[in-house]
Amino acid sequence: MPGEAQPPLPAAFVLPAAPALSPEDALAAFVPADGLIVELVAAEPLLHDPVQAVFDGDGRLWVVEMPGFMRDADGRDELEPSGCIAVLSDADGDGRLDTRAVFLDGLVLPRAVAPAYDGALVLAPPELLFCRDRDGDGRADERVVVESGFSGLDNPEHAPNALLRTLDNRYRLANDARQYRFDGTRFVPELTNGGGQWGLTQDDQGRTFHDNNSDPLRGDLVPAVYGRRNVDHGAVPGLDVRLADDFGVFPVRATPGVNRGYREGVLDAAGRLRSVTAACAPHVLRGGGVPADMRGDVIVCEPSANLLMRYELVEDPSGALAARPPATGRTPLASRDERFRPVNLCDGPDGALYVVDLARGVLQHRVFLTSWLRAQIEARGLEQPVGRGRIWRLRAHDMPPRDVPHLLRLDVPGLAALLAHEDGWWRDRAQQELVERRADDADTVPAVRARLDDPSPRARLHALWTLDGLGALEAADLLPRTSDADLPVRLAALRLTEGRVTGDDDALLGALAHALDDPSPRVRIQALFSLGAAGVPGRRLLARAMDADCSTPERRGAVLSGLRGVELEFLDLLDGDEPAPGRDVLLALLARAVTREGSGARLVDLLGRASRESQPWRARALLDGVLDGLGPDGRRTLFAEPAALGALLASDDADVATRAARLDAALAWPGRAVADAPPVRPLSADEAARFEAGRLAFAVGCTPCHLASGRGEPGRAPSLVGSPYVLGDPARLARLVLHGLTGPLDLPGGPFDQDMPAYPADDETLAALLTYLRREWGHGADPVAVETVSAARAASAGREDAYTADALDAEG
Repeated sequence: MPGEAQPPLPAAFVLPAAPALSPEDALAAFVPADGLIVELVAAEPLLHDPVQAVFDGDGRLWVVEMPGFMRDADGRDELEPSGCIAVLSDADGDGRLDTRAVFLDGLVLPRAVAPAYDGALVLAPPELLFCRDRDGDGRADERVVVESGFSGLDNPEHAPNALLRTLDNRYRLANDARQYRFDGTRFVPELTNGGGQWGLTQDDQGRTFHDNNSDPLRGDLVPAVYGRRNVDHGAVPGLDVRLADDFGVFPVRATPGVNRGYREGVLDAAGRLRSVTAACAPHVLRGGGVPADMRGDVIVCEPSANLLMRYELVEDPSGALAARPPATGRTPLASRDERFRPVNLCDGPDGALYVVDLARGVLQHRVFLTSWLRAQIEARGLEQPVGRGRIWRLRAHDMPPRDVPHLLRLDVPGLAALLAHEDGWWRDRAQQELVERRADDADTVPAVRARLDDPSPRARLHALWTLDGLGALEAADLLPRTSDADLPVRLAALRLTEGRVTGDDDALLGALAHALDDPSPRVRIQALFSLGAAGVPGRRLLARAMDADCSTPERRGAVLSGLRGVELEFLDLLDGDEPAPGRDVLLALLARAVTREGSGARLVDLLGRASRESQPWRARALLDGVLDGLGPDGRRTLFAEPAALGALLASDDADVATRAARLDAALAWPGRAVADAPPVRPLSADEAARFEAGRLAFAVGCTPCHLASGRGEPGRAPSLVGSPYVLGDPARLARLVLHGLTGPLDLPGGPFDQDMPAYPADDETLAALLTYLRREWGHGADPVAVETVSAARAASAGREDAYTADALDAEG
């Protein structure tokens, strides 16, 4: 079944020609902002179809080539093993790359590369690989599967990517909730908050930034690992924060070739895109090869508009960030060439910005290709040619020359000195080299430790993380830095206390307690996060901190993130009997988390505590949390009648009694059913195993957008909790997940006007995922059989586009 037809291109649009330009003509088509120069660094035939690039410590450019992507409007031969990882070098030192070596080929739609540990991590779905060249011929001859099961073959637009090496020595993915830490023998996966669609970047402090195609810049203002510490709590303030409100773009040519150009307001009267629709690959400028007023700004690719966007990051005294276009130069680079497709960015050793240009007419993947865009592709001949690609350098007109780096051969003192370099690329690569290749050198730890007293705060910051990566960080290294004059150093030192506090009299615990009164709100919040990793002594301090001030979501969220499984016990540590700002909210959140655990015994214990509360406001708050935690159907079956329920129902406080009555109507136990409640069928052993498999599938593929709580993020992904799509006809849900869904949608939580991609998996995995959705978060819908998914797949096999709500409903 084909997708729904959209209207044709308005006759009033006058479209310039879109020929395939030579590299020289494409260079002439650029319009750089004042003070910037664009230069060609590499082009076909040296490379082709590039989607990501990164420089290694010797200044070689590792390029991911994806020639299988959309060779025509139907995506034919997409799964041919034509992708590769190429390494480009500048042999004659003239600033142009001129030598090519193929490190790894025979890949299907490869997505990311990260040089690491004398080899490279390569994301080539369905696998994350670690590959090395053992015999020195430039080609990988060792190939180890780090992890498998990655999406990206059926729908490359919505799948893991990036592999950013972060300040904390991890390799982190975008559009996925995983990062990887090398433990000396293997890459160990860790879970993060996830986020982003295509691309990931970090600033000098290690804060990470991402985007989605219609939301150009979001950020994690606190470490993303805190988003997964307590799944019973839910979203943590400071993660996946929308930073930009101005989404406007200003192309220098007509850009009708956008997927939703037929919608009113998407294009202006001249056929130019008004706001972002394909934003990707955000990148913080951390090098000295760009004008000074651009350092620290974020550049975002908008390939549908054939340009780059620029945002300044503005931080207020509380540590909140906002991204604003500068008064001038908001478009640092635009092109009159419709086939200029900037899809990724990276810093170079010279401090300039390098732009990865896919150089294609077709950018939209077939899964979401509308008839509007297909008609233009065919009428204007945008399918061909393919097999091209360029790397451009964007730099200040007065950028000073830089020597070619040779970090892979530099001695330890030289590498340690580079931790103070003014450019982020040099600091990052020096830290990487010290951690990954010089750990066994006897000079490494002393040389790095000496940098803890360096006058440069950047050197002190990198020295902390380098020592941690080497496994050599000690409490004596941390203590002075917890009160460092530099804010990012203090934040890092406090975070690095985690896992190192040994008891009540530990000096590091004292440092964390002292940090609770730090002048910086960011330090105070970080201390709350880190105390959550300090066991019982940390929780005692957290309770004191909450008794003193629990007025903000940021403070409450930081504390709750570290209390998974001990929220009930934490209640006993709180002393505040008098109402104060946020105290009722804190109690409700603690009770909600206990309820979400799913333990009937702990819920009964919680109700007992509520019944013994001498302050009615506290009992009301706890009952509010229980009712919220019961989930969308508001019901729960207990192992026995809770004795405390009668006391709550008989409370002298009318509001407590009212809440208890609502709870009484929601609870069942042996011998007593909930009135008007459809029976929830117990899962069989096979279905329970399917549910657990679905939990993993959801964590890997869905939490970056829908979050572990299932509640999604406004403007990014709708809530799944209580969703009529989740709890309705399982065949309809299966079709939705098989093919994706495009807005607008009218949902209980509000309108949604984005695209949800298909979930590429076999029928068994999809049945497990759907079973999980229909039984998690208090849902009681029947599990989904593999046969249901198989039948839905067969019935919708001819569908080319994602469903709209009307099309999905029309099929019954």
